[in-house]
Amino acid sequence: MNTPSASDFEIRRYDCAEQIPPEAWEAVGGNQPFQSQRWYTFGERVLNDCLPFYILIWKAGRPIGRAAFWLIRNEPLPLPAPLRAALRPILRRRPLLICRSPLANLSGMSLPEGEEREAVLDRLLGEAAVIAREYACSFLLLDFVEADEIRRGWPKGFRPVRVADPGAWMPFEWDSLDAYLAAGNKDDRQHYKRTLRKAAKLGIRVERRPRPTEPEAALALIRGVAARHGDVLPPWTASLLEHLEEADGDFLEARIGERLVGCGALLYDGGAQLATALGLDENVPYVYFSLVYASLEEACRRRARLLRWGSGAYEVKRRLGFRLETNNHTVVAGSSAAARLIVGLLGEAF
Repeated sequence: MNTPSASDFEIRRYDCAEQIPPEAWEAVGGNQPFQSQRWYTFGERVLNDCLPFYILIWKAGRPIGRAAFWLIRNEPLPLPAPLRAALRPILRRRPLLICRSPLANLSGMSLPEGEEREAVLDRLLGEAAVIAREYACSFLLLDFVEADEIRRGWPKGFRPVRVADPGAWMPFEWDSLDAYLAAGNKDDRQHYKRTLRKAAKLGIRVERRPRPTEPEAALALIRGVAARHGDVLPPWTASLLEHLEEADGDFLEARIGERLVGCGALLYDGGAQLATALGLDENVPYVYFSLVYASLEEACRRRARLLRWGSGAYEVKRRLGFRLETNNHTVVAGSSAAARLIVGLLGEAF
């Protein structure tokens, strides 16, 4: 059997998700959680200062591969603050071109299996390199690549690195919180009851809203959590909260009286729940677990069958039944001689 060559494929570039025929989108991974056309359209509204580029590879009149790239000038890089500050003006002039699903900590690339994979990958990366040159990008990054994809190998000039803590995920098969707790152990059930008692004694109540009722207060709590963990808050967090309703999302608000003491956003796509934008008053106990159990209740109400709750608090998430993801890898290539030199100095973390 002959190996496919570049001439076997047609490449098409789109400026927004809605330009792509829905049936073509669905044909290449669009039925996966946080990979739908609706999700990427939502992402465009939130990342309104980032240019999207969608590349589709067609063969014999059918789409067989897709990648979504974003031109980003304000990426919250996981670097020491002085280095991040020094890079900020450089990235405004020489932005990053990043392949990812927006907001979801997932790859934005969908490849076919089998012998066509390598040829399709080469065409996608080749077109991405064209975009990088057109827009004077500094680096081309493929974000949130799975460990097994890393092991398959990448074209010359691309280097895999581990740059982030892994997220946490859990298959979710329960239709009620009681059923979920019944499937666990006695200690977990006692912890739930004890949390409810302690939270009630403090006057903590959790309410579900379509959007934040106090956006600035919520952002202050979210920034506080990021600062305490040494994280960089994504610059589009405020935009995420502003457009939350468009994603059919929920916003949880924990209050004592009228005072906001905790919050979190829940987003849904493809039967999955994504928890993000956690905010906590560090002086009020039991708020975190109140939000955790409320999020599980919402997963039951929404009939979510997969939960994705991001990184951190691993011991708590392990007790809840979460597993660690394996997509905390980035594949990076330089778009200039200096950038390629930097990439060449990167050590693989394997």
